[in-house]
Amino acid sequence: MRFERLKSHLIHEKFAPCYFVYGEESFFIDEVGLWFEQVVISEDLRDFNQTILYGPDSSMSEVIERARQLPMMFQRTLVLVRQAQSLLRQLAELESYINHPNPQCVLVFLMHNSGLDRRKKVIKVIESHEGLYECKKLYENELAGFLDNELHRSGIYFEDKAKQLFLAAIGNDPRRLKSELEKIQLAQEGIRQIEVEHVEKYTGIHRTFNVFELQKAISTGKMDKASGILAFFADNAKDHPIQMTIPVLFSFFSKVFKYHAVKNKSEAAKALGVSPYFLKDYQTAARIYSMKRLTVLIADLKRIDLRSKGVGQLSSAHITAELYQALAIALIP
Repeated sequence: MRFERLKSHLIHEKFAPCYFVYGEESFFIDEVGLWFEQVVISEDLRDFNQTILYGPDSSMSEVIERARQLPMMFQRTLVLVRQAQSLLRQLAELESYINHPNPQCVLVFLMHNSGLDRRKKVIKVIESHEGLYECKKLYENELAGFLDNELHRSGIYFEDKAKQLFLAAIGNDPRRLKSELEKIQLAQEGIRQIEVEHVEKYTGIHRTFNVFELQKAISTGKMDKASGILAFFADNAKDHPIQMTIPVLFSFFSKVFKYHAVKNKSEAAKALGVSPYFLKDYQTAARIYSMKRLTVLIADLKRIDLRSKGVGQLSSAHITAELYQALAIALIP
């Protein structure tokens, strides 16, 4: 919502004198940078009034010098600095400019993979003018909302199961989500509703052997089917890395555990951060996996996740076998 507010401000020409856009999610940083490029300066006058700099090739004094310049045949200039995290050590030089900014310049710093010391005076001044925006990684329960926004803009709808499959396959990567969505749109010109077959065909998701089907098999206690999918993953580790499977299962079983703890089940979907349509999957799993079993299973998934990332130096096949064993044990009465 903060980014939508920023976009509204830009469209209505409510500009802060300086912006710091920073954080871990490079997709949002790039998107915000694109908004500034498209909105601040009229397209026919960008050659005269828009300057794009790169932090590693620039100094703070050069940035400030550009920001002090007056516009030509327009009411403002835009100075946008990409990869500006390399200028953080020169932040003190910006303080004099921030205290007396050029009112005809919109100055923007895009900082990838960086944090900021928000106690610094210059940061506090930027924040007081609504110029500070942190781009965080999406949580899993935020991804559906992000997808809905993208769908709203394009006028496309997802069939419910197709949406669940799509989200399970993409993970919390907004850049890949947008790319895969655009791929389907390009392949199916004029499409209005995306079905399961579209997701399977254009995103490379196997109809039978995918993490969604694995989760479904496990949630219903069908370990024979789960075993076949895990074996397929082990044989095709490049396309189905076990390191991507474990977090999906960890997230699912954590929500099943949380479902047990929710007293008012009518509010369970909201408490779990999932669509009510998908709540039945957690209800089904909760009938099979008790809180006691889930406590052990979640601990096992944490341990296996560490081993999959190099602790113990085991092969993908060994990790997959451990995962299957942990899941099978959780089903023992």
